[in-house]
Amino acid sequence: MNIAGVLVNALPGKKQEVEIALLDMPGVEVHIVNEQGRMVVTIEGADERMVSDTLSQMHALNGVLSAAMVYHSFDDSETEGGSP
Repeated sequence: MNIAGVLVNALPGKKQEVEIALLDMPGVEVHIVNEQGRMVVTIEGADERMVSDTLSQMHALNGVLSAAMVYHSFDDSETEGGSP
């Protein structure tokens, strides 16, 4: 399981549109949105590629100025059959 924390900076006039688009993405949660269009978002996915692809999709959204991953954690114990 991979979890990434992302700071998204959207145009203030597009923040609601961007938030809706983010929430439509699999594994994405929007935790905080401020008046200036800054958002705290998490991506949860089965592998690093899914997280990376989702981050790329965020960058491509109309109204997004930036999307920066600030945290990434993964636990591969499930795929290796072990326990933590």
